[in-house]
Amino acid sequence: MTITERGWAALGSALALLVLWAVLGDTELAALSLLTAGAVFVGWLGTRRGIPDITVSRRLHPSLVREGDTVSVELVARSDTQRASRYITIDDEIRQLGEARFRIGSLVPGVIFSGTYEIACHTRGVYELGPVMVSKSDPFVFTKANKRIGAVDRLIVYPRVERLDGLPILRGVDPSMQAARAETVQRGGEDFFSLREYQTGDDLRRVHWPTTARRDEMMIRQFEAPWEPRALVVVDPRSAVYGDQEAFETAIRGAASALHHFFSAGLEADLWTGGDLASLETNPYEAAMRTLAGLQPIGAFDFSSAATRLRLKGRGGTLVIVTGTPDAQVASVTRHLTHHAGATVLLTVSSNPIPISFGRGGATIVSIRPGEAWATAWMKAMPWATAGVG
Repeated sequence: MTITERGWAALGSALALLVLWAVLGDTELAALSLLTAGAVFVGWLGTRRGIPDITVSRRLHPSLVREGDTVSVELVARSDTQRASRYITIDDEIRQLGEARFRIGSLVPGVIFSGTYEIACHTRGVYELGPVMVSKSDPFVFTKANKRIGAVDRLIVYPRVERLDGLPILRGVDPSMQAARAETVQRGGEDFFSLREYQTGDDLRRVHWPTTARRDEMMIRQFEAPWEPRALVVVDPRSAVYGDQEAFETAIRGAASALHHFFSAGLEADLWTGGDLASLETNPYEAAMRTLAGLQPIGAFDFSSAATRLRLKGRGGTLVIVTGTPDAQVASVTRHLTHHAGATVLLTVSSNPIPISFGRGGATIVSIRPGEAWATAWMKAMPWATAGVG
């Protein structure tokens, strides 16, 4: 239990009135001094027993939140005592985002209090909510008792993702096959895995006419997949390659968009940011997005040496390297991993032109400035085809 600033101000006023009474001899000043000090004392008696037993829980909606979304938080409080609790205040703090306050005139046993507030999630990150601070005060808020109650919940704000159209033409173990779509689609009792270019002698009944029209060349539906292509998204975490925080945030959105695009297409994907692969967990997509939500640029980090331990799971997959302004270490990582990849894409966030040498090894470069969108650059930079079903 503590005396609030208002309480100390009241006690100071009482003392001043007492001094004036001693100087002027006016009994009304003495009565007013005693009344003010008595109010503080009565408030102290009322709060010295501390906080009553209160159960507080929290519900967040929606459960999946991205940058720019608004999340609704509902607090539910219930008194576990036999008497009504008066002048209760509940403060729920959201680290780095703010605080919500609810004042409850009376919390009656058996009656549930429910309060809702909203959080505007402007920035990705992992935020902690709670435990709540429950306070009890006297009617004049001269004294107050505080107690932390409830559990700590986590609010994970995923990076914003952009819709990316098309999947890469992959060169796999079978040199005659080029995959244009990774997912399996049921057609007439057969599994439609991918597309490849027409070869003499192929059954014309397997021509995929929509894609043939778009690409102006014959494309054949492939019903057997000789390998299972994957994708590996590598994020360069070094702060030195990013001009500022906006450039880093743009890179994170690019990585998140690529991962979302691959998983949506049914393609298994891994994420590497300098530590363990996110795919090692039970839910690889959720683990990858959670990793990106909390990722921050780091200073001293040997990106090239750390990446040499990586291997694509299965040949013929897609490699995506996300960085700022590429340097010698990015070039080394690209050379090392491209050897095992069916397609390599270098996503860069830079205000400067990217040297042509980074594309000589077969990598497709997608470069934007900090704050720009990825979708348009993605579609313009790569001759990727979308294999529709029909």
